[in-house]
Amino acid sequence: MARLGCLIALAAALAAGLAAGARADADPASDMLYTGDVFLPYEPVSSAAAAELRAAVGDARANGKAIKVAVIATKRDLGGVPTLFGNPLYYARFLGAELQFLYSGKLLVVMPQGAALSQRGKLIADRSVQDAKVGQGTDGLVRTAAVLVRDLAGGEQGSSQTVVSSSAGGGLPAWIWVAVGVAAAAALGAIGFLLARARRRRPA
Repeated sequence: MARLGCLIALAAALAAGLAAGARADADPASDMLYTGDVFLPYEPVSSAAAAELRAAVGDARANGKAIKVAVIATKRDLGGVPTLFGNPLYYARFLGAELQFLYSGKLLVVMPQGAALSQRGKLIADRSVQDAKVGQGTDGLVRTAAVLVRDLAGGEQGSSQTVVSSSAGGGLPAWIWVAVGVAAAAALGAIGFLLARARRRRPA
């Protein structure tokens, strides 16, 4: 019976690990932004453009207006969630929710299709972000992000920003729940198999 209990515990731990791994490995930007402030695209970025963005982010933090930035140039930058490419609003919610347990400040996302601002997984409406004209190429994306960071850090706190709630994407993304469901089903199946096997071995 002790052996059966150990096997059940092992199956449950495996299911939990699979679910957590599916979430953690899906998004390269979240891995970078847990400890850093800037995620740059995998496509080459000039050292001058990268330095411009990092300087803007550093100045914002020094002035008490810390912000993290994810610059997304292609689907490759999204790792396991490429379907979010082209929708900076949805991705800003997604990435903000990923980071909220370790970071509660603002997050800026810049894609070729536009820019978005969020905080703890909730969108923030800001005129400069909404009206941003994104530059061409990876350097254009990065320099656009730098300009927006300086605009956000230079404005009065909350002067043009309002939190936008959304029923679509306010919680965890659907794919995470699917992964959890699959892992849970696998664990339950393993437990059922082990219980049935133990009953067959029990003497009459």
